[in-house]
Amino acid sequence: MNTRNRIAFIGTLMVAMITLNHCTKEENSNPALTAADEIIGMTDATISLEASATDPDGNPMSYSWNVEEFPAGSSATITGNSNSASFTTSVAGFYRVKVTADDGNGGTASAIIKLYIGGVMPTSITTNTSYPDLFDDEKYPDYYAVNSLQATAGVTFAPGVVVECGPDVRLWFSGNTSFINAEGTAAKNIIFRGIDKVKGSWRLIEVNSNNLSNKLDYVQILHTGSTASSNQKAAVLVKSNVSGRLSIKNTSISQSDGYAVYIDGNTGTFSEFAGNNFSDNTLAPMRIGAEALLAIDKSSIYTGNGIQAIEVVSAGNTNVRFENAGTIKAVGIPYHVLSSMELRADITFEPGVTCLFAAGLRLWVTSDGALLADGTANDKITFSGLAQNPGAWWGIELASPSTSNKINHGIISYGGDPAGRSGNIYMAGATPGSRLMITNSTISNSATYGILRAAGNTDLTEGSNSFSGNASGDIHQN
Repeated sequence: MNTRNRIAFIGTLMVAMITLNHCTKEENSNPALTAADEIIGMTDATISLEASATDPDGNPMSYSWNVEEFPAGSSATITGNSNSASFTTSVAGFYRVKVTADDGNGGTASAIIKLYIGGVMPTSITTNTSYPDLFDDEKYPDYYAVNSLQATAGVTFAPGVVVECGPDVRLWFSGNTSFINAEGTAAKNIIFRGIDKVKGSWRLIEVNSNNLSNKLDYVQILHTGSTASSNQKAAVLVKSNVSGRLSIKNTSISQSDGYAVYIDGNTGTFSEFAGNNFSDNTLAPMRIGAEALLAIDKSSIYTGNGIQAIEVVSAGNTNVRFENAGTIKAVGIPYHVLSSMELRADITFEPGVTCLFAAGLRLWVTSDGALLADGTANDKITFSGLAQNPGAWWGIELASPSTSNKINHGIISYGGDPAGRSGNIYMAGATPGSRLMITNSTISNSATYGILRAAGNTDLTEGSNSFSGNASGDIHQN
């Protein structure tokens, strides 16, 4: 074979070998890997991480896990080198965990799992504490109250904070050095809700403090009313035994399996109250006493609850006692009066107000007080019974000589219980006597008299009134 032919033969052989080698050796393919995009969890809890990889070449898989991003001071740990691992941390915040699958032949695939880890709140707070917002999106809880909390110091929640509460959890602010300060914004509400997002999931926020730093502003409270506190279920309880006070503004309370707000006596009150929305609660929007009743506003929304009224009640067998002058406002729903009203100051009832009294109760205007009820033809002021039958309540009892006592465009009905003062309106005659001007009003369906004037000093001015259905007569002077 000459040199030229030898070179040609060798070239042909090399091409054949290269071609053969190319046909017999296949390229390795990367595996396909799937894992959760995000996980929501809490500190000091074991969180399971899962991944699943498939290899087109059928190669066995190995896995590795690594924390790629974490909050300052974190000591997160991951255990496990298979397709599952366990993650734990004591520091709340945002984490990124990378999982990598390897087929042993150079083929790999990776995925990122985002972890939103909320902090677990303690059961006791004894020094002033602030809770910052950790996550922008409200679907990620910043903190968890898995057990009830008693705070004897101030607790401040930053705008945007979300707290999820476990079964029957109570957030209790106990003593006048304690306070809850939750001042959000229109863009970043502060949210207190249940881990289980149903009515009655957790108990309530209880304010047993008269600290002026007690504030709820742009707050949402949901899923409360698991069990009673101070004999009632509610989302927010303000205690009267310490003259508790709370500012509530721009706040939404819904899905309580009880009341939205409960104040268990006359001296608990609102230091501020405006622009709230209490709806979709099992009972009434509020159950409150005298001072709180004078503090509520007309712009808030009180409708859409199981009881379409505001309940007015004092503690035990005491009266709803008004010690300070003020105005009872027309808020669009009636007041259900469940303890007798006692006016020891000048109290104005706005046009459109309706007060419905339970059996055996009265509206008592003492010698120091005055009743100012100046309605209009279109917005009458109503004093009647919860039950619409004669004698359903005692009626109005006037023991006040004030020249301010006035009822105009009023409706007074279904009173006159003979166990009481025997009239829809009773005017006391004993010193210092009583005085009333009543005009353009309807006095009807008394079980006894329409107006009964006791012997002694009574000064009645009346005109353009309508009397009907008063069993013993319309006006009687003893």
